[in-house]
Amino acid sequence: MKIGAVAAAAFLALAPFTAANAGGVSKSEITKILTEQGYNVQDYDATKVFVDVAQYRIVVAIDGADGDVSFLVWPGIQADDIGLNFLNKFNNEVKFGRAYIDRDGDVAIQMDRNSAGGVSAENIESDFDVFLLLIQKFLTDLESQAIA
Repeated sequence: MKIGAVAAAAFLALAPFTAANAGGVSKSEITKILTEQGYNVQDYDATKVFVDVAQYRIVVAIDGADGDVSFLVWPGIQADDIGLNFLNKFNNEVKFGRAYIDRDGDVAIQMDRNSAGGVSAENIESDFDVFLLLIQKFLTDLESQAIA
């Protein structure tokens, strides 16, 4: 019985470390995954890579103890070019990402993956595809607003 209690205590003591290590993927794994999809991926720093898609440079960053993955792009739109009503409407319609105005007055689009439960290559591939769709939705919605 004592051995079982000791084993359980050891498991619980190590559980947070196991979850953190199992949660994320490395920057090199993300680079490999996106390169294999045919994207031009460039190293930026210890936690970030750039991915060039069409005229956009997307930042893919690994952040936090769990290795959460963030996708971020600045589509070249200034705060003065859109209204806060548009941003609010977009953010209310899209639950898996957000658009905001950064401190420089540029519009940014961001999507995050909480990696505490683990991340696979398929997750990274599908998340990146979803992020590209998010960018397209933002631009299409913005264009529709301008036409209306």
